[in-house]
Amino acid sequence: MTDRLRQEAWDYGRSLRDQLLTQYREEYGEDVPPPPAKIADQLLTDFLGANLRFGPLPLNIYAQTEWKDDRPVVTVNSFTGQIPGVKDVEGIQNVAMLHEAVHVERDISELKSGPQLTLPDFGPPTKIVCHRDFRNWRRPGERFSSSGDIPESMREFFAEEAGRAAAVSYQALSRSEAFQGFCRLGDKGTTKPESTEGGRRVSVLRRQEGAPVLLG
Repeated sequence: MTDRLRQEAWDYGRSLRDQLLTQYREEYGEDVPPPPAKIADQLLTDFLGANLRFGPLPLNIYAQTEWKDDRPVVTVNSFTGQIPGVKDVEGIQNVAMLHEAVHVERDISELKSGPQLTLPDFGPPTKIVCHRDFRNWRRPGERFSSSGDIPESMREFFAEEAGRAAAVSYQALSRSEAFQGFCRLGDKGTTKPESTEGGRRVSVLRRQEGAPVLLG
């Protein structure tokens, strides 16, 4: 089930990326737009209509999405550099923005329709919070499965994979000398690309055209 959901997420992320980059090209008249991870803020605000903010959040949260004043509001953690294990603050924040773009495009209806679905003893959902590792904040005994018993975990898994796929563009990477060298390294000699970790990633990226395994 996980592999199928991951593939669906990759497909969704690439489709969203292509949709947004097409809009970017038409709006700004650029035949070759920058890599999506470099313009994630513009994609969020200019084409998905989100209000983007940078503000302090707990150190187990990268970003969150809310519905306020009839529009999505995305907050990226301004303390990202203090989160354990983070080395590339800008890179993490860019991918986090594309993760939130998936929520804005796919999941915002959960927040917009919350008050209509509210039961007397339960308040409406107010935000989608993206934890540093969604697998670690499930309650003991809860399982990640296709049965829908933990929808938050499935939603975050999907957004994580789709956001990474949206961040990667083989077309953009192929213009990078460093990436061209990486591809040559995977193909070098008699070793098949799939037989080495680096080569396997190149091969998967070529087949998937943007599969997030490159960032793993």
